[in-house]
Amino acid sequence: MAKQECQGIIRRREEYDLDRDGVLDERELALAMEREAKSTWTRINTSFATHPPTYRRILLLREIEKEMASGRYTSERIYAHI
Repeated sequence: MAKQECQGIIRRREEYDLDRDGVLDERELALAMEREAKSTWTRINTSFATHPPTYRRILLLREIEKEMASGRYTSERIYAHI
């Protein structure tokens, strides 16, 4: 699944490369992942998947990272993002 997700972004890299420098920076990649997350194919696959899609894992890890940096992340909230 992750391989397919990455291939989809790579196939459409010109569409996601907003500054046209030939490289997807972190912001462009985040926007690409968000757009891919909304695709019909991803929504259908998510229904049958045993693991969350790669983009969702990355977004959840970023959210947890922000909470940890702010001091709001506690062991009681360990499953809040699942």
